[in-house]
Amino acid sequence: TITPVEGERYQGVVGLEGDSVASCLENYFLQSEQLPTRLFIRSGEHEGRPAAAGMLLQVLPAQHVGHDDFDHLAQLTATIKNEELFTLPANDVLYRLYHQESVTLYEPQAVSFHCHCSRERCADALMTLSDDDLNEMLAQEGEIDMHCDYCGNHYLFSESEVSDIRHANTDSTRH
Repeated sequence: TITPVEGERYQGVVGLEGDSVASCLENYFLQSEQLPTRLFIRSGEHEGRPAAAGMLLQVLPAQHVGHDDFDHLAQLTATIKNEELFTLPANDVLYRLYHQESVTLYEPQAVSFHCHCSRERCADALMTLSDDDLNEMLAQEGEIDMHCDYCGNHYLFSESEVSDIRHANTDSTRH
C-alpha cells in the first residue's frame, strides 16, 4: 500500500507465483513495475561456512533494451559460479560476465532500511474504522495493537487515546 505525499492512497497486489523466491520476485517486478528482471540467488558453503550471494539483472525504466538483449545478458549472468559470487569483488564479476558488452558501473550506494509507518499514520488508519468497530476492538483487548509487518513496530492505543484521536478528528472536520 502506497500513501503518496500528494494524491490518493493506492494498493498493488501481486500473487506469489513461482517455484522459488527468485521466480516470485521476478514475477512481482514484471507485474507491478513492468520491468524485465532476473534474480540469480546462490547459496552453499565457502571455506566451510554457509554463504549466500546474488545478482539482480533489471532493465532500468529509462532504458530501451530489446527482449533479445535482455535474454542475452540473462544467459551470460546465468554462467556465474557460486565460488565467483562468494569470493570476487563486484567489479571482477562484472568483467568476467560482460567484458564484451558496454557496461556502465555506478558508484556503490549504502543499503539502508526505512519504514514510513508512524503512530500518526496508524491513528489516521484507525479513524477510517467505524465507532462500533473501534469499540469492539477495545472491548476485546482493552487496547488496540497495530503492528507493522514491514518493520515490526507496534503502536498501542489505549481507550483514552482512541477517544482523544476521535475527538481531534471531529474537531478538525468541523473547521
